[in-house]
Amino acid sequence: MKCPLCNSTSISILERVDNNELNRRYKKLTGITGLIKDVVEYCECELCKLRYFFPLITGDEAFYNTLQAIDWYYLDQKAEYLEAKKHIERTDTVLEVGSGKGAFVKFLPTKQYIGLDFSTNAKEMALKDGIIIENELIEDYAAKNSNKFDVVISFQVLEHVSNPQVFIQAKIDALRVGGKLIIAVPSEDSFLKYATNNVLNMPPHHVTRWPDETLYYIAERYNLQVLGIYHEKLQNIHKQWFMQTLISSSFIGRSLLSSNFIQEFVIKFAGFVSKCLVHGLKEEVLPRGHTVMVVYRKR
Repeated sequence: MKCPLCNSTSISILERVDNNELNRRYKKLTGITGLIKDVVEYCECELCKLRYFFPLITGDEAFYNTLQAIDWYYLDQKAEYLEAKKHIERTDTVLEVGSGKGAFVKFLPTKQYIGLDFSTNAKEMALKDGIIIENELIEDYAAKNSNKFDVVISFQVLEHVSNPQVFIQAKIDALRVGGKLIIAVPSEDSFLKYATNNVLNMPPHHVTRWPDETLYYIAERYNLQVLGIYHEKLQNIHKQWFMQTLISSSFIGRSLLSSNFIQEFVIKFAGFVSKCLVHGLKEEVLPRGHTVMVVYRKR
């Protein structure tokens, strides 16, 4: 077993995930059955600290089309959009990888934008707003468009891919020297790492998890300069989830999936209590939120 980012064989198995329980929860969410055939191991690389699920089972287009039918799956506004736009100039050429329906376009100061996404549904949704999205893999696109873009960016995409080495290298190949690579992912240094039953942070949706240490390792491995790393504050939509996670993990500890009646009861009780406590969270003391964004420069 090798780390999918650094190829190290120094791997720790943190937890084994019951595929039957995972499938049950995905069926409840999507209606799709039998997504995961075998027990999945949740691992950590001792060298680069990447956390990942083995085997790296990713969803197909039918799986993502089902998720896209959920109204909250594609948000038109995210905190990382506002942060990312600060690093983009009016004259920049921008390539967004995993663009979805192109919601980020309206935040851009430049009109020179191309989006890539493998979802045909996303492309159709984008066309309704006059946004052109290509159904092409970044590996194929970069081979024809090397050293072309001032900014290559992806929001909540890296955690979905089974070969992060190839994915990251292709984005760098499409970037001109001195250009910016911007990556936003769910933060493994936030409350998310303690959240139980968060199946969308598990395969076949998410197959990797990214602490800050791993994001800095990317710069070392690919000869990039880190210009900044930004943790969003806890967003309103996630406040109750954070409080529920904080309460339940205090009683049952950390586990990816609840496995018995007691754990289920504690989680539901924590959800009830969190509805009351969430109003006491003050803005000035909010913890780290869902997303971390890092900005690199290509040397």
